[in-house]
Amino acid sequence: MKHLDNCEVLVIGGGPIGAVVAKTAAYFGAKVLLVEKHSVPGEPGRCTGLVSPRCLKEVEMDKEVIIRKIKGGIVYAPNGRGLKIEAKDTRVVVIDRPLFNKRLLEQAQEAGTEVLFSTEAVAFDGNTIKLKRNEHIYRVNPKVIIGADGPKSKVAKWVNLPAPTKFLLGIQAIVPYEPEKADFLKILFDHKLAPGFFAWVVPAEEGTARVGLATDKKRKVFSYLKALLEKINCKALNYTVGLIPIGARRKTIADRAMVVGDAAAQTKPASGGGVYTGIVCGKIAGEVAAKCALAGESSEKGLALYDKKWREKIGRELSIGMLIHHFLASLSNRDLNILFTMLDNRMVLDMVGKYGDVDYPSSVISSFFKQVKNRYSFEDLKDRFRVLRQIEQLF
Repeated sequence: MKHLDNCEVLVIGGGPIGAVVAKTAAYFGAKVLLVEKHSVPGEPGRCTGLVSPRCLKEVEMDKEVIIRKIKGGIVYAPNGRGLKIEAKDTRVVVIDRPLFNKRLLEQAQEAGTEVLFSTEAVAFDGNTIKLKRNEHIYRVNPKVIIGADGPKSKVAKWVNLPAPTKFLLGIQAIVPYEPEKADFLKILFDHKLAPGFFAWVVPAEEGTARVGLATDKKRKVFSYLKALLEKINCKALNYTVGLIPIGARRKTIADRAMVVGDAAAQTKPASGGGVYTGIVCGKIAGEVAAKCALAGESSEKGLALYDKKWREKIGRELSIGMLIHHFLASLSNRDLNILFTMLDNRMVLDMVGKYGDVDYPSSVISSFFKQVKNRYSFEDLKDRFRVLRQIEQLF
């Protein structure tokens, strides 16, 4: 067993969030080691790759990672009614996730992070982390351990952190596809296709699309994907499956340890996206970890500043997102059809196009309440669906 010295902050997980954490911790002066169990950054690629331009600015990423710009989309009800939403400017972009991940890791290395691929964290006894690399076991004694190791985080398990509220199972296929409109995506709400969530068709590289769904009915996910592909008349070239945690862990820190990104369930419950929220939280985690490590204060009390700061930054948005998720998941297909009929209003759709923000859904909801709260259709909605009153109270 070999010992790795010279590590103050250990980041477990080399995805985008782990890379941001490592870069930030190194920037604030800590000696950082990042370990990634896969041999290639960004693999396996389970993400749809939809992020906001704001997200790229957060990490100072240039346009080379952008595959396609999206200005709008059509959201479909179970009965086929489509609501067209379009903005004047680009609201989201489709990115090359492996390249995005690679560039973020390069940024972390330039900041001073040591990166080890094909290296897996296998055990933690409260003091020492054991790493397995090329059949060899290494020991490392960092002052702070940061788990950026995904939905089923080992770090969270080792330090007994509470579980996320729930897990969805996402499945996505790459299919041959030519969109009717190059900068439009499709979202499908239909509990026969995606119970408890929704399905999507996202144009990506030329001639292809990323088609997938998420559901809480995990055992039938392959049959749901088959039905979705039949509906849009496409065949899968390949597919990936992955868990989506929603409902953040009630606690994200312990003595010498913290979790971030999917490991903390800092995912947007209404959309399942976690890149932007993870980056925001990752920056906070890296700064707090570095300062605590350098100050020799890595107790739970010292690291609690991370938990406090990230909740102040995005906690409200995640709470609103969870209410939206519960609301939509509780509706039957008949309810969804009624809801779409009520929302099929030019003023409402224009407002969504103008104020819609994938990172901050509260912006469009706030505008919605201000502009249409006195209309009969909205009052009728509130009478039918009590959770809307809960959401309204947040504003």
